[in-house]
Amino acid sequence: MSQIILDFGNGNTCKNDKTYIKKMYDELKKVDSGKHEVIVKWQLFKKAGENIPLTHECFDFAYQYGTSLGYKVTSSVFDKESLDYLLKYNIPFVKIANNRNLDWLIGKVPREIPVYVSYGTEKEYIFAQTGESEPTPLVCISNYPTFVTEYEKRFSNILQNCFVSDHTIDFDLWYKYQPEVIEWHYVLEHDEKNLDGGLFARTPEQLSEVL
Repeated sequence: MSQIILDFGNGNTCKNDKTYIKKMYDELKKVDSGKHEVIVKWQLFKKAGENIPLTHECFDFAYQYGTSLGYKVTSSVFDKESLDYLLKYNIPFVKIANNRNLDWLIGKVPREIPVYVSYGTEKEYIFAQTGESEPTPLVCISNYPTFVTEYEKRFSNILQNCFVSDHTIDFDLWYKYQPEVIEWHYVLEHDEKNLDGGLFARTPEQLSEVL
């Protein structure tokens, strides 16, 4: 069994619409056989470029509805206020994106709560495992989309045994390396106008192949 993290995105993806959020979960549940552990991850921030913040009201609904279906629900955070809000919930971990300017947030997470962090280089990934806090690292290429060959080039010495944030457009990386932890963006349908909704994201129909 692998741990599959599905990034449900922010206000861009769900339109800050509870009906749409419910549909995102319901369509996932239809294809989830229980073969793997699926964790739902959102994105919480006050401001992040052109992205639309997910409202707290919508996150609360997403958390409550997701947990009612049996999913663990958490989020990436991009600022201290969002972290403080997230910590009000019973979460499996806090996620920090592949942005070293956000690493200071790791020290703000209570030690009993795991922290997952994406890293863009092999050196960063290895170094993260030697620190006192020892976050759980994921290899990540923040180009959307990217290719398996780019992961193999950048993480050539560790890819066989590492955890992955996968931004490729297919399941080749999954089948070739079978990581114990993998993260994919999740959408109901691809939408190039959504920064998180391009061909690198996985639809329910695509996920039915691996779930």
